[in-house]
Amino acid sequence: MIGGQMDRYIAVTVLKSAAVVIACLLTLLTMFTLLDEFRDITPGYTKSHALQYVLLSTPRQLYDLMPYGVFIGALVGLGVLASHSEITVLRGAGTSMARLFASASIPVVFLVGLNQVLGEFVAPAGETAAGSLKLTVQRGDGDGRIVSSAWYREGALITNVGGFDDNGELIGIRQYEFQDGRMTKSRRAERAAYVDDGGYWLLENVAETRFDAEGASVQRYPEMPWRITANPELLSAKALFDPGKLSFADLRFQIDYMAREGLDATRYQVAFWNKALQPLAVLGLVLVALAFVTGPLREAGLGARLGAGIAAGLAFKYLVDVFGPMSVVYSIPPLLAMAVPVAVTWIVGVVLVRRVAS
Repeated sequence: MIGGQMDRYIAVTVLKSAAVVIACLLTLLTMFTLLDEFRDITPGYTKSHALQYVLLSTPRQLYDLMPYGVFIGALVGLGVLASHSEITVLRGAGTSMARLFASASIPVVFLVGLNQVLGEFVAPAGETAAGSLKLTVQRGDGDGRIVSSAWYREGALITNVGGFDDNGELIGIRQYEFQDGRMTKSRRAERAAYVDDGGYWLLENVAETRFDAEGASVQRYPEMPWRITANPELLSAKALFDPGKLSFADLRFQIDYMAREGLDATRYQVAFWNKALQPLAVLGLVLVALAFVTGPLREAGLGARLGAGIAAGLAFKYLVDVFGPMSVVYSIPPLLAMAVPVAVTWIVGVVLVRRVAS
């Protein structure tokens, strides 16, 4: 009974502290983002657009700051217990560091699980809407269309899409077909719409040029079916966004497509494993927080704990930011590259906890 009460007391304390820290961080980040967006105001991109963009991207900001907010919140919550000598009393009563860590991990697991749901369903949808809004206004033609080039390859056919309409249609398509290293066809189409019944794209106002031994010949078609495996999930404005802003499903889709076509999917794999390993990373940071408040920061004030938490959080972020590009440049397996910062966090936490416990 006493053990259950202790678990609940520590869990509630950590949860309250984490909630306050996350709310404060989100408020500050939202204000800074809004001020930054106001600097980009143009005749087409107004303050109203900037406000919409910030509101739509708020779930993504919450998802990104959640791990650090949970870590600092755990540091503050456990620090409050340490300041009141409650952790000292629990340790004197025979409570192990492992039990204290398990108690502090209860709200952390809840918040991390909630964050994973947020990052899979809410944040990508909001980020897609925010990114599409900004691209439409800043890189559009004023008619609800995004003018931004993207390339796709499937087999011998290479396609360039010049833009994306707000109803999912493609604009300004250019295609080049190769055989034995020689271009055999090129075509231009004004736009393309996806046909759900047949599972193919329908090109409109097509001009096709064929190259053979006799020269080049041009033919025009009002419509032409374009049968490829790429559906609207792949051929969409999402291709213009950073991989870290995509959901697991979108990342998996992109990775499978690029692997099938022999393209380098490292950037998407790094983003995938970074998201997948986030729960372990947060738990490792909480272990570091427990080691801090029971060791070097046991008698420190709130300011010192916040400073130490920010420093440790930045150190972890820098490790992730370093090993991500290293995976791309030096061909390090993405799983290994993203596992290194997590492993370092756990090693530091275990070493510090053992020193305190000994």
